[in-house]
Amino acid sequence: MLARDGASYTGSVAVIADRANAVRIESSSYFLLQQRHELSKTYKGQALKNELRGLLKQSNLSDMKAIDNNRYTKEVATSLQSYFIALQELAASTAPADIGAKTSEIIGKLDDLLKAKNLASVTLPSSIAPVTVTYISNRELRKELISRKSSILKVLNTLDALLSTLSQDIDGHAMSIRNARLAMLIQPTYQDTTSASLATLSDNELWVNLRQKDLLGSTTEGEDKRSIAEAKKSSRKFREFFMKMTAE
Repeated sequence: MLARDGASYTGSVAVIADRANAVRIESSSYFLLQQRHELSKTYKGQALKNELRGLLKQSNLSDMKAIDNNRYTKEVATSLQSYFIALQELAASTAPADIGAKTSEIIGKLDDLLKAKNLASVTLPSSIAPVTVTYISNRELRKELISRKSSILKVLNTLDALLSTLSQDIDGHAMSIRNARLAMLIQPTYQDTTSASLATLSDNELWVNLRQKDLLGSTTEGEDKRSIAEAKKSSRKFREFFMKMTAE
C-alpha cells in the first residue's frame, strides 16, 4: 500500500509539471500578442520587426528556463516513482533478481539530481534485497524503508517545495491568461461596432465561449486546481503513512 500510494503521489506531481509548462507557454504567448499590438503603435517597418524579434527571443529564453526547472521537477518525481514501483516488485514473490541493485541505482540517481540543484545529498545504504529474490517479508521491506528513510524524506521535502512553486506558477499564469483573453478578445470585440465583428453566428458562438472561459475558468484550469489539491492531500497522507511505517 505504501509503495502504491507513493507511486501515485509522485506520478501526479510529474503530470502537474507538464501542465505547468503548457500554461506557462499559453500565458507568455498572450503576453507576446499584447506587446506586439502595443509596439505596432510606436514602431513601423524594419524597426518593428527588430523589436518583435528581440521580444520573442527574450520570452523564449525566459520560458525555456522555467520549462527546464519544471522538467527537473518531473525527473525527480518520476525517479522516486520508479523507486516505489521497484518496491512493489520487491514485495511480490515474482520480484526480478536484480531488484536490489535497481533500488540502489534509483536512489543514486535521485542523489545526483539533488546535487545538480545544490540541494542536500541523500545517503546510499545497501539494499536489503539479496542477489536472488524469491520472497521478501514485510519485516525486510520495513528494514529497506527505514534504511532509506532519510533519503526518501529529503526527496519528499524537495518535491513538496517544487509542487508549491508549480501551484503558484499555474495560478498566476491562469489569471494572466484570463486577463489577456478579456483585454484582447472579449472586450474589444464587443465594443467594436464599426466592423463586421460579431456579425455571424460563428463569431457569436466563439465570443460566448471565450466569455464563459473568462468568467468560469477553462476546463483545464479547474482540472489543474483539483490535481494540485489532490497531490497536496496525497503528499500529506503518504508522509503520515510513511512516518508511521518507518517509526523505530
